[in-house]
Amino acid sequence: MKLALLPVEAACDVVLNANHVNKMKYCIFKLAGLSVYFAIAFAALSQDLSSLGKLAQNLGAMDSLAGLTQKLHLSPQQLQQVLPILQGEVPKLQAIADNAGLSNGQKLDKTKAVQKQSDSKLKNMLSPEQFTSLQSFRSLQRQDILQGVIPQ
Repeated sequence: MKLALLPVEAACDVVLNANHVNKMKYCIFKLAGLSVYFAIAFAALSQDLSSLGKLAQNLGAMDSLAGLTQKLHLSPQQLQQVLPILQGEVPKLQAIADNAGLSNGQKLDKTKAVQKQSDSKLKNMLSPEQFTSLQSFRSLQRQDILQGVIPQ
């Protein structure tokens, strides 16, 4: 009785015993498992990179009061004191950004004046590190206003 040849045996002109076939099946299953693992890992990594990109964009732009208050790590008491001051300057900064009749220099001067008025109140409420972070935000805010981006 002649055994039927497997396709691999026919193509390679080799007779495989059961041990060889089992080893090949094991390798194929192992490769398939690794492929699935790497596909899942790659999908998770892509999603993590996307999330990190969004987070960096939010932290880098800092164009909202919510983002600023998070970046400053305000205590609940500080938040109660600081938020009304920052919210009070938003309409003033919006008016400056919307005013097409002002030159960039005038917009910059007016923005600095609004910020300086608020900063005089905020300086006593914030730690030196928080105030430094606020000043970094202010710099970005002035650039945004010059580009016509309305603060929120």
